Amino acid sequence: MALPPWTVDLLRRGVADLARQVTDHEAATSLKEHASKMVDELPKAAREKVGSILRQAEARAQPLKDAWQSGDWWSDNSVSLSPSRIINGTGWLLDERGSGVGLPSDALAAAIPHLSGDAARDPDLPARLSDEIAAAIANRRSHSPASACPLGAIVTNSLDASLALVATLGGRGGCIWVPRSAAYPMYRPAPGGARPARLLVDRLRGFARGAVREFGYVNGGEDWPSDEVLHRHADHPGRPPKPSAATDSSQLSRTSQNVVVRMSSSKSHPPAGADPGDDWIEVAVLPIASVFPLDASTPVSSVIDELDRGADVVVLAGSVLAGMPDLSLVVGNDEIIKRMRQCSTFQLVDAPTAMIATVAASVAAQAKGQSPVGQLIGVSEDNLTDRAQRLATQLSGCDWVTGTRITEYPARIGVAETGCGESHPAEPNGDPAATESIASRQVVLTLDPARDANAVAQRLANGATGLLCRVDNNELIIDLRWITPEQQAQISDIACKLQ
Repeated sequence: MALPPWTVDLLRRGVADLARQVTDHEAATSLKEHASKMVDELPKAAREKVGSILRQAEARAQPLKDAWQSGDWWSDNSVSLSPSRIINGTGWLLDERGSGVGLPSDALAAAIPHLSGDAARDPDLPARLSDEIAAAIANRRSHSPASACPLGAIVTNSLDASLALVATLGGRGGCIWVPRSAAYPMYRPAPGGARPARLLVDRLRGFARGAVREFGYVNGGEDWPSDEVLHRHADHPGRPPKPSAATDSSQLSRTSQNVVVRMSSSKSHPPAGADPGDDWIEVAVLPIASVFPLDASTPVSSVIDELDRGADVVVLAGSVLAGMPDLSLVVGNDEIIKRMRQCSTFQLVDAPTAMIATVAASVAAQAKGQSPVGQLIGVSEDNLTDRAQRLATQLSGCDWVTGTRITEYPARIGVAETGCGESHPAEPNGDPAATESIASRQVVLTLDPARDANAVAQRLANGATGLLCRVDNNELIIDLRWITPEQQAQISDIACKLQ
């Protein structure tokens, strides 16, 4: 008996959709095995149709798999610039060598049509994609007076590109104010080591046409520019009204503006009895944060949190926490966003359509709770304990391992400045309160005394699929918090192949 046409159609669409998301050999193999089992249970009349669907889906996914697995992008095949996959067992999500956590598969798939070269060009598409980003964020905001203002969004090439847009808000006669409590380096992890750390105020001074001034104290004293501070400078024009939903953006472009630019987890709050919201544009900068709150027990800033606290504009740097590549997202008051779009700087910093599509798809997936980092944070301690016990048993069979044990130290989200197998804590966004400890489990491997632990860690990290771990004395530590079950299945093979 043949299957009804609608059933075959559902199978075709479902398998094709899964195949489009496949970018690695393991996932493709798993998909094929499960589909084959399903086919064996189908009547013979439908089996050939489903088999044809699988062959078509695999053919469509093959170019992606080949490009990622082989990395042979050059004609003579003598040089490969393809990065290797990594499994992050350091316990630090933002290890400078990579997080080991992928972006949502929908986000990667969204860029493919725009990278293929044969897609139709739509000049209005970037703006529509940006509107989708703003709408997804607006739908998740709390019902507060601050949420009544319509939102707009811009995707730029980098955090510095977004700061260049922010710097245009002050105008030639206005002033940008930065609290001294934000005077710490904006560290960003990068391949081969940290990028040069620069203060927020220094970055803004490199882009602003008007004055950029600091106020207050490093410890947070004088947490909002007072009238005395404002009018201490003869060239200061006063305090024009803050834009609202009814404000004409053309009027904004002719007005000097006071702008406060602060970091997340603000130490800059309006003084008691004052309403600076009527006179200021407040911008929150998030070098390391997420779009939506990750978990009630995870003290990581998010775009939603900063908007609900009253920020007019939020600047988010792209990262694994944000669920996007190394780009930047600017979200805020729609009229202020329109003003940014109208300035000449916008054309220089606007991200390509493929990247905007990636961010839009990622934000949409995260709005539905499909954040890869959020899913890893949600793994229970019992689950981690069971996995640690299995992994310890597997690794005890490696020739170079003389003993294993399980520990229960917390994992971290913040940046880890790592050397060869070593890691040190750093505070995301410079907030001392953001210790961001997350319960975890570790498998500790005691090595043969004849082996150097740092050398072993280096060899594990440099494999075709690199395993990152920490070193303590002559022991290797593999933390499971940022490792998926699929990645864990590869660890014993990687470790036991080491000679």
